[in-house]
Amino acid sequence: MIRIFVEGRDAQFLEKYLVFLWGENRERWEILQTNGYTNLPLLDQKFKENTEQGGVNLIIFDADFPQNGGGCDQRKKYLQEQLDNLSISADIFLFPNNREDGDFEVLLEHIVNEEHACLLKCFEGYEKCVAGHVNPDGSLKYISPNRKAKIYAYIESFKKSRKETERFKKQKDFFFDNPKYWNLETEYLSPLKNFLQSAENKHSNSAL
Repeated sequence: MIRIFVEGRDAQFLEKYLVFLWGENRERWEILQTNGYTNLPLLDQKFKENTEQGGVNLIIFDADFPQNGGGCDQRKKYLQEQLDNLSISADIFLFPNNREDGDFEVLLEHIVNEEHACLLKCFEGYEKCVAGHVNPDGSLKYISPNRKAKIYAYIESFKKSRKETERFKKQKDFFFDNPKYWNLETEYLSPLKNFLQSAENKHSNSAL
């Protein structure tokens, strides 16, 4: 089995992207949520169990930014040290593209359907407007929305059926398998696709 450890909110995307790449082959993949990049020690037995059974472990987390204690190189170094300390093995991929600082939302901004990318520009105008209001002492008067809010607003802006609206509001379904919203064929996803393909090849070879 290929066991993929994610931080949380990206699980829905990966499930849909794996089906997009290889169809409904769920018995070969399992996605586990860690609820944070510092929680690997809580799941060490899941890593070891899969390795002992001939499986492949993958870690797909955010690179984050130096401003919040992350950054691609720094986060990879931290995660590799965790793996070494726990005596577990896994291949690491960091959003958005495994070489730049960023996170899952950065990746999503790059894979929106180009026809509707104008919606992100609209939101950026709103962000600038909010940031332009300051107190007499120069401090910001309001809290600027984060990128999670931008992605939410992007999906919320589309007209939907009643059923789709319910899925979005109650289940937080971002419709990652719908090309109206997302372009899963974009070149920007090539690093992730190649990473997953490498894991698939490694797993297939270990099964021989």
